[in-house]
Amino acid sequence: MTGDSPAGEVGYRQHFNLDHDDAAEIAEFLRRSGYPGCCASQVTAELAKPERERSMIGLIAAGMLQSAGWWL
Repeated sequence: MTGDSPAGEVGYRQHFNLDHDDAAEIAEFLRRSGYPGCCASQVTAELAKPERERSMIGLIAAGMLQSAGWWL
């Protein structure tokens, strides 16, 4: 977490190593879950935003990563 992030919010300026394959896997899940146009680049772009500015795609992707232990 970065020092400038409110408690409980993922530090969007924090470096994370989400490669294209991981983003593509999340995008595939989202396509199967009702977001038919979702792609890996969209997942990556959403995760680069502060939590309060993310679309539902970004919120779901961040939640999946947090559940997997990427951000603690």
